Amino acid sequence: MTGPVKSSAATACFATVVALLIWAALLLQLWLTMGVVISQGRGFAMGLVVYFGFFTVLTNLLAALCISAFAVDKKVPGYRIATHPVTLSTVAAAITMVGLVYFLVLRHTWRPEGAQFVADAALHYVNPILAVLFWFVVMPAGAVTWRALPWLFAYPLIYLVYVFGRGEIFKIYPYFFIDVGQIGYGLAMRNSLGVLLAYGLVLAVLLGLKNLLKRFKQSKRRQ
Repeated sequence: MTGPVKSSAATACFATVVALLIWAALLLQLWLTMGVVISQGRGFAMGLVVYFGFFTVLTNLLAALCISAFAVDKKVPGYRIATHPVTLSTVAAAITMVGLVYFLVLRHTWRPEGAQFVADAALHYVNPILAVLFWFVVMPAGAVTWRALPWLFAYPLIYLVYVFGRGEIFKIYPYFFIDVGQIGYGLAMRNSLGVLLAYGLVLAVLLGLKNLLKRFKQSKRRQ
């Protein structure tokens, strides 16, 4: 696999703006989640358990860390991993899924208001658009091949193991379509497989578009 994606002064400025917006949304959602959980008498620790159970939160957090890496010194621990094409492509596909699943499946299940509406819109719409745009800007076409497929699927697979294990311990699930207590393991697993297949399709589309854009630019240069 290739090394980390190269950065520039312009990239660092863009990364700083995008990262700050994502971090702000994450902090706002943390404050809101903790407020709700503590008001229910479940305590600070359970608030963290609830907060870090959502794929939306974890994916936005991963995006914030990776994009922030472009705005800091290259000697920072984890820089090479955070700026690696496979990591960035994983983030782009995962955060696209955050927006798509929310828009198609989850937005009808509740009506957030006030600060929660702001956090909701940022985490599910604004941040995914900005993160994918950042990926298109910095990602070299052809830097990721299908030989990296196991690594590209590592994050969603690890999340599923984590969320089902967490569910067994705390008996809570972040999304109704993987709520084992309500729909059973069979349907929850089938739904998870469907999400993984959709993730693979999104990944293929993003990488295909990036390569198509590269060919378009090359053809324009020849004219």
